[in-house]
Amino acid sequence: MRFRSLRCLSAALAACVHLSAAAQAQVIPFSGNFGRGLSPSDNQMVFESVARLNAAEPSKVGQSDSWSNPETKSSGSSSILRVFRSGGMPCHLVRHHIVVPGQPPARDYRLTWCRTPSGEWKIKG
Repeated sequence: MRFRSLRCLSAALAACVHLSAAAQAQVIPFSGNFGRGLSPSDNQMVFESVARLNAAEPSKVGQSDSWSNPETKSSGSSSILRVFRSGGMPCHLVRHHIVVPGQPPARDYRLTWCRTPSGEWKIKG
């Protein structure tokens, strides 16, 4: 198993998202963790946000989806930076902007999501 690189997301997410050496994409890790300071409900909101964004048709650069957790005051957004094909799959380069109260500055992570032939959006490995 290997970890996602910091370039793609963050050390925190990389610690939670394991990929096998042969994997080209990975199932959306709904139980994953985007980082210190985010609650499980914050993490769920991050992944729900990107799922809504990836499901929108047609996909366009600049599309965004925001989330906000009234319980923790954490918030963020997911925005499509690039739409392209990789290995025959439609893909999005997505910027995740995350704000955790008491932990400035806000964090920005970039992650490539691709839709597999089965229709699932997965993190490109």
